[in-house]
Amino acid sequence: MVDLSATAWKHLSAPMKDTPGEHLARGSLADRAREAMLGLIDEEGLTDGNPLPATGTLAERFGVSRTVIREALAALAALGIIEVSNGRSATVRPPDPELVRFYLSRAIRESRDDSFTTLMDVRGPLEVRAALRAAVRFATGADEPAGGRERLESLRGKLSAALHDSTLYPQLDLSLHQEIAQLSGNQALQGLLEAVSTPLSRAMQDVRAARDSHGLVGSEHTDHLRIIDAILAGNPASAEAAMEHHMRAVEAFEIIP
Repeated sequence: MVDLSATAWKHLSAPMKDTPGEHLARGSLADRAREAMLGLIDEEGLTDGNPLPATGTLAERFGVSRTVIREALAALAALGIIEVSNGRSATVRPPDPELVRFYLSRAIRESRDDSFTTLMDVRGPLEVRAALRAAVRFATGADEPAGGRERLESLRGKLSAALHDSTLYPQLDLSLHQEIAQLSGNQALQGLLEAVSTPLSRAMQDVRAARDSHGLVGSEHTDHLRIIDAILAGNPASAEAAMEHHMRAVEAFEIIP
């Protein structure tokens, strides 16, 4: 896991203003060099294992000293974006989902508005899209995920059996939504939903506790069954509508006094 120290977080959250190819003059030169190198990685489409230009080349390109470039490379390495080895050019590392998870969890927790509403603003559209894409894959037949039908049917049974278990049901609830994201076949969707899994798990537990106290356990289960059935039937429109209804119901339930 990447060590997100205070220094690393400063680099992660600093605004990006300059672009590769421009000499760097404003603010901390190391920060600006770091930003420019992020732009270079993105614009040149560098991916896992691809090398960055040599330190001297980067220094000349951005109009800064080699020392500044080395500081910027160290900051990117601390974030897990690149790997630096003695005697070799820095190389791009695979994306680290922990960075996205850390950022989204912190942003949700520190939201100026209600954190639950912020979570639902992020989560809702992604969940709806994931359900639609999962149903599309089941509709085509040839693209149906291997073992996906069995996993969904298994979760259907487990959810039904655990309906009155206030500890287990929220865990299965999270598993269902993670499974749907996986079945969508869209790794970006899956990654984003996985990134909010920690605050989402807490929210599901809190909502279940509120349902218990209001005697309203069951409506969320009906939603889950409709979503599962629509996906298994390969009906994208129904899956999309069922998930959208579920997201709105969950968000609305949170404000019940």
